[in-house]
Amino acid sequence: MKKNLQLALALMLGLATTVSAQDWSVNSNTRVNNHDVDGVTSMDTEQFTRMNVAFGGDAVSVNASFNADYNFGGGDATFGVHTATATTNIMSFASVTAGRMALNFGSGRIIGSNDWNNDGNTWDGMMFGINNDFADIHVGYASANMEGAAEGNFDNTQMVFNVSKDMGDMGFNLLYVSTDASGAESTAMGLDGTYAMANGADVSFGYYTSEGFDGTEMGLMSVGVDYGINDDLSISAGYDMYDENGFFLASGNVRNDFAGTGMRAITDECDVMSFGGSYAMGDFTLGATMYNVTNEAETIDYSVTDMSLGYNFSENSSLSVHMSNGQSDNDDNTRMWLGVNVGF
Repeated sequence: MKKNLQLALALMLGLATTVSAQDWSVNSNTRVNNHDVDGVTSMDTEQFTRMNVAFGGDAVSVNASFNADYNFGGGDATFGVHTATATTNIMSFASVTAGRMALNFGSGRIIGSNDWNNDGNTWDGMMFGINNDFADIHVGYASANMEGAAEGNFDNTQMVFNVSKDMGDMGFNLLYVSTDASGAESTAMGLDGTYAMANGADVSFGYYTSEGFDGTEMGLMSVGVDYGINDDLSISAGYDMYDENGFFLASGNVRNDFAGTGMRAITDECDVMSFGGSYAMGDFTLGATMYNVTNEAETIDYSVTDMSLGYNFSENSSLSVHMSNGQSDNDDNTRMWLGVNVGF
């Protein structure tokens, strides 16, 4: 897979002189994490910056992004290539992408770029796509890079098959992933659906299953609704039901809490209820979401409040401030982060 990445990088350099348009963007996030566990308080600050550059033509496009991050609480600064891909279009209905990719399918619970983590999730390999009136189909084979994800190092190869269909008021996404690591195999499947109701409410549902390398089975059913009261105000609610072993894959958009992604690494049977809302005031947007995690045995009781304030400087540039507080009987975590996005 490393040779494939080197080949893709060489192809990018060769193609860069043949394409005309180019886009630049820079994302910067500063996070302050404050932890209080059993009365012991700790705090660390992380700085993360990502630069994205894209060269595009009708037949060929080249994309690359670069990471720089530093933990002010200790550790060395790291710099590296986050993604580097070359994409060619075939007869206007198919495409082939090769290189180091950030992937997102469906809700992102199984395959997601997990941009909240400094390193994020990437894949080295190839992805073949077909886009026609019937459905959008993606088939790929890649080596997963998950270092920094909640499970720790995650080095293996994955076969990905994804089908999505937009039918106006309805849509669905079906994802199947087979993962091989040193001869051991795991599988995961996810089905996402959306429906836009006549009264303006958007309903979503998801069903996800996974069988791990050791045979452990995980499952999750999820339902949600978003309703726009008017052009400025919207509210939302969600309900997630986790099976006996929960549901958590490092290749998805998950964390040890809901901060940033709205998805938490759940390893036990439990229910998660959420309620939220957002209000737009011109270029400002104010949002808040509350999560509550419980189980029938009453051995789990955890709540999280996530608040955000955003401001759009222009169509391509924005500023955001977030705060997330999670509380349980012996754990109190507060996270604050400042995000800046600038596009050119």
